Amino acid sequence: MQSPQLGLERIADFFLPPGGSVSGIKTQRLFALLLIGMGFFGSLLCIIDLFIGVLPVALFCASLAIGCPIYLYLFRNGYGTASKLIVHLHVLGVILGITSIYSEHVFAWAFLIPLALSSMIVFNAHEKSFSVFVILACIVSLPLYLLFHNDEDHVKLIDSSIHIYWIINLSGSLLFSLYIVFTVIRLNQSILEELKAKNDENARQNKIMLGSIRTRDKLLSMMSHDIRGDIGKTIGVVDVIEQMSLSQEDQANLLHSLKIDATKTLETLDNMLQWTRTQQDELNIKQEAYEVDRLISMLLSNNDYALSSKNIIVHLDIPGKLRIWADTNMIDSVFRNLLGNAIKFTPIGGIISITATPNEHDITFCIQDSGVGMNQEQIDNILKGVQFTTRGTNREKGRGFGMVLVSEFLTKHKSTLHIESTLGKGTRFTFKLPTPPTN
Repeated sequence: MQSPQLGLERIADFFLPPGGSVSGIKTQRLFALLLIGMGFFGSLLCIIDLFIGVLPVALFCASLAIGCPIYLYLFRNGYGTASKLIVHLHVLGVILGITSIYSEHVFAWAFLIPLALSSMIVFNAHEKSFSVFVILACIVSLPLYLLFHNDEDHVKLIDSSIHIYWIINLSGSLLFSLYIVFTVIRLNQSILEELKAKNDENARQNKIMLGSIRTRDKLLSMMSHDIRGDIGKTIGVVDVIEQMSLSQEDQANLLHSLKIDATKTLETLDNMLQWTRTQQDELNIKQEAYEVDRLISMLLSNNDYALSSKNIIVHLDIPGKLRIWADTNMIDSVFRNLLGNAIKFTPIGGIISITATPNEHDITFCIQDSGVGMNQEQIDNILKGVQFTTRGTNREKGRGFGMVLVSEFLTKHKSTLHIESTLGKGTRFTFKLPTPPTN
């Protein structure tokens, strides 16, 4: 349940100058609340004193009621230090003035101490000299008052009815002091709560950052090892071609193998670059109308050798003239990684089906294979964006973050990857992409 004070805090926020830290804003809010409370109590006591006929005290209270809006205006417009100093000196003058009228020194003692404490709270670290000045003024003012004040020149309030008037003003001032104490306690608690929340958020961000650093280090280590291996393999094949007499057919096969390895290495580097950019929030989505037929045609053409080498049959169920509203680079990467994953884990002579089902505002795509399938832990890792890799049915290597890109790119298109898989029977990937807007 929220405290009723929260409503006053929202009012106080209207008078805060822009900027500031959590604790700085809370201190400023405290000062604004003190001014609001002082204006309210000043107006109330002014009415009471006018009613009971104590005009001088009513004038002092009226000066507080009138001054508070002025000080709030100065405070909101960047004159915070001047506003704080003038307010404290104004209140000091009112305390001494009312003390002089009633000739009751206890009044001054009762409120000079809270005034000094107030200056210690509302002045920030850069304004401590003003706080010291106000405290010294409070300490020196009462002895000076006692030194120069002559009680014989003033009527002592011994009449019981008049003494009640003094009690009324003192009670009102005490209530205002309680309001100050309550406000300080409430805001102090709020500061602690916000700082705790900020610390918890920082701890969460640090945990995420450490996780990202570990992932990056693992990725760089893996990429360094794998790419060095691919380049070493390429150099070895080139040496064989240069040093051995090979038939044109053997040379063609070796060159074709080199092309496949170079293509896969290039795709790996492209995936790594795009993954890195997604981690740094530098990859913005640029949607445009994209023909599904063209997308699938390019996809199959680029994977023709991989499909034919494993004698995989591809079944297509895609109506003509379908278009999606998507970022072409991202969606190319999504389909490329999903089909590549299906080819990798489908055995020789297996089947891969690609279907597209148009809906009212989107198209449901499904890529299904007859491969080795996945267990629930592997499915959960893909959906959580955890990087992992396993060998394919022909011992094909993978880098482990292609599926991470698929999930992240689909998320940018406000879509979700759904996975159904049975070990030994295959895997089914399903997701939706929007169609172009009608306007």
